[in-house]
Amino acid sequence: MQIIGKNIKTLRMSRNMTQEQLAERLERSINFVSLIELGKSGMSVVTILEICNILEVDVNCLFKGLVEYNIKDKDQRLINNILTLSSDDKDIIEKLIEHLINKL
Repeated sequence: MQIIGKNIKTLRMSRNMTQEQLAERLERSINFVSLIELGKSGMSVVTILEICNILEVDVNCLFKGLVEYNIKDKDQRLINNILTLSSDDKDIIEKLIEHLINKL
């Protein structure tokens, strides 16, 4: 739960969102969000999905560091970094990648 909580906090902060804002969107208390981020409280599947939707991330982002894939280190770092970006930033990265591929 600590890893998931840390991932939620990192993602929330990367979106310049406060615990209070996340709590409001979840219709929960700030204390609830704090306990989740500290890894001291569990969450239902519904809450996990709500957090993913609010933060605009894939559910894999919350489990980063818990689930291992058979991907090269460099590729994994790129994927992990992209997963933490906002939807708008992902659009920019996607266009950049398309540009680089078309350039080749």
